[in-house]
Amino acid sequence: MNDIVLSIISIVVTTIVLPLISIAGTKLIKYIGEKTKDQTATRILTNITGIVERAVRTVFQTYVDSLKKSGEFDKVAQIRAYNLAKQEVMVELNQEAKDFISQNYGDINTFIRNQIEATINLLK
Repeated sequence: MNDIVLSIISIVVTTIVLPLISIAGTKLIKYIGEKTKDQTATRILTNITGIVERAVRTVFQTYVDSLKKSGEFDKVAQIRAYNLAKQEVMVELNQEAKDFISQNYGDINTFIRNQIEATINLLK
């Protein structure tokens, strides 16, 4: 019985949740473009949004999904998943993006945390 449930969950995640992440990311990028008049800022924010979306999707596919299937996704795993996504984002961000975040939003860690949480929220 558990194998059937896990298979159904896997199919749902693959066919529904992951495409929803892409759609949400596209809408967020469009929204940013509409609200931002500065083309450089739009380009940088679009890049940042794409990086965060890819990081969350990667961690979801490689880490969270497998733990949820086995029933082992707890608070500790949640924190580890966040740290994995944040680490991936920080590696991919170039210096221009980091400077932009610092100058326009303040603390880069707070900004990245909020972006990751917003992207995860779109999954729910």
